[in-house]
Amino acid sequence: MPATKTLPECVADAIQNAIDDAADDDPVILWWDDGGYLREIVERVSQARGCAFHAAEGTPLELRADAPRDRTVWYVPQAKRDDVDWFRDIESTGGVVEAHIGKLAARCFENDRLQSASVRTAYEKADAHDREQVARTLFRALNGEGGLPTLQELQTKIVLDGHDDPVQFVLEHGTESLPDGDDLLQLRDLLVEGGVTAVEGVTDERVLVTRTRRWAVAEWLVEDGLDEALLDAEYRPESGSSLAISRPELQSLLSTVGPERAEELAHVYLDPDARFWHDVLRTHDDPWALADCPVDASLEHELWDAWTQAFHAGEYETCASRASTRHQRLDTTYGDVPWTRVWAQAVEVATLAHELETWAERRDTTDVVDLYGDVDDGTWQIDNAVYNLIVSGEPEGDLPAEHPATATLDELRTSLTESRYLDYLSDLADLVVDQIEAGSPFVGENYAHQFFDQEQDHLQSGQSVALFIVDALRFDLAHELAESVRRDLPSLEVDEAAWVGTLPSDTAFGKAALTPGSKFSFNVELDDGELVPERNGHAITNHQRKKLLKDEGWSYITQSEDDASGWSSTRVAYYWNDLDKAGEGELTDFEALFSDRLETISAIICERIDQGEWDRAYILADHGFVSLPQSVDIDDIHPPDAAEKVTRRWVAGEDLDENAPGVLLDENAHLGYLDDETKISVLADPIQRFRNQGLPDARFYHGGVLPQEFVLNFVTITQE
Repeated sequence: MPATKTLPECVADAIQNAIDDAADDDPVILWWDDGGYLREIVERVSQARGCAFHAAEGTPLELRADAPRDRTVWYVPQAKRDDVDWFRDIESTGGVVEAHIGKLAARCFENDRLQSASVRTAYEKADAHDREQVARTLFRALNGEGGLPTLQELQTKIVLDGHDDPVQFVLEHGTESLPDGDDLLQLRDLLVEGGVTAVEGVTDERVLVTRTRRWAVAEWLVEDGLDEALLDAEYRPESGSSLAISRPELQSLLSTVGPERAEELAHVYLDPDARFWHDVLRTHDDPWALADCPVDASLEHELWDAWTQAFHAGEYETCASRASTRHQRLDTTYGDVPWTRVWAQAVEVATLAHELETWAERRDTTDVVDLYGDVDDGTWQIDNAVYNLIVSGEPEGDLPAEHPATATLDELRTSLTESRYLDYLSDLADLVVDQIEAGSPFVGENYAHQFFDQEQDHLQSGQSVALFIVDALRFDLAHELAESVRRDLPSLEVDEAAWVGTLPSDTAFGKAALTPGSKFSFNVELDDGELVPERNGHAITNHQRKKLLKDEGWSYITQSEDDASGWSSTRVAYYWNDLDKAGEGELTDFEALFSDRLETISAIICERIDQGEWDRAYILADHGFVSLPQSVDIDDIHPPDAAEKVTRRWVAGEDLDENAPGVLLDENAHLGYLDDETKISVLADPIQRFRNQGLPDARFYHGGVLPQEFVLNFVTITQE
């Protein structure tokens, strides 16, 4: 039953009644307030009723020092004592109100005087510390600034120090801050009144918490489709309970708590030691029918086991969809917790497995550039899936040991990235070798060394243009940059296209290809045992590249320089080399570094494009790279005797023949830039390396002829 009056209204009634009953026309009303918690209200109401207000600050005798002439309320923040006779004249001619906040709060429930006596008793029986808390609770609930509470709500707030929902308090806090003694029993009774019949008769706080949580989990499971007949009778939702009129109690709680508290509750409701409905859920036909319920460790385990079975059955698309659904549900409920991260990686695992399976159906092709570099459907997405999977780490390590993912996820991840992915790379290498040896391998494709020639209409049109040349920007990473620009600058048009990089796919040749000049002026030849890229017969060194660009009117900026003024030019070429440096320097864990580097270069590109208002911008790459699995046996082969230049992935010489390891590039390959006398043998097999003293066996490499190394994603950004 709700209160019918507020504390100020009850104070006003008491003062008015004292005035009406007084013998004098201008009486003095004496208010004794044990505890002194009503002063603010009594003063405000007194003045509103036309009464002067005087309060005793130390002793009641102070009030005698200022004899009243008009209608006055004397306020004493103490309990009335029978041995004090200083105010007998006041009691005779005026009126006395003896009401502390507990007594006055009980009067707010004038329609339920008998039951409301519990409010007064709660205040009077509390010790000094608890009494202050009870007083604050009564004041906040009945001061008139909000709606009037029911007696049950007020009793709950008193028992739970201001909290108004006993069920949600127990669900959130457990045994933490629970009352004891009679208050615990009162809380139990409040829970039963709230529909938690499973705690009826319970006197132990831990049992009370466990049964309340078990009841709440059952309520949510039924909401999501569990047959309530499977539950013990005392845990079945009753008609008229919160389930019938709103969402489940636990769902309501988890939708309102902050991120830190939500993370703590994940460890409560997904704790394998607190499996609330294990016996029911382990026999449930389809656990995925209940996947929207995120609050039972047993359900979590059943979902993972069912997901693993589907994965081993090759149902990868179903696995990806289900893992995504579960991840979104847990992420919405708890945020970034171990269970959420595990399901996020399960999406990556299923996605990669699906990509590798469908790859086997697409390998009958004679166009490896289109196979790998198709922006929408190319197999570059396999590399992207491997990359994402590795970057996501080993999230199962943060789970409780009893979670089944701790025993299965690493095996799935390892099988994909260190076995099936390596098989894919080997098969892809065979396709490239076959295509090159067939002659004229990449006819009709865009070649990186023809970029300035093909794009001259835009580069020399007078428009403002920016080139962002990123070292070692593999196809999938370039796609991530393109997606980042789309998100941050949605008003721009962002296009991606596959280009064929220069072979061998090393930095010197890739950057030399991206220099001004006609497509016929680029050449690669041996010069005194060194393989040299040239434009118009001049070797392209870093200095020469800078000179060529500046002669063409480009502002030349490198990542290591602080050249703010260069960005004011209408034609800017910006070189960012950190990916290659990170890959070469971090031999085992470069993927995580790449994630940070991509965020940095994305911020630079978006900031410069946004501030510079470029008509057009390009994101270009000199070469890509291959990332080998963590554990792989390298085939360290000897270079042929005729090799004049030896690197880890290619050798060059004038007398190389078709018996050289790898695939032979010469004038018959029709690449359009090899000198007639120069021959290059480039490795395609992903685990082969030429012996090259002094360099470690890094996972990151380039220079060979796998599509990951030479099929590049060039991004074009224009104003719509």
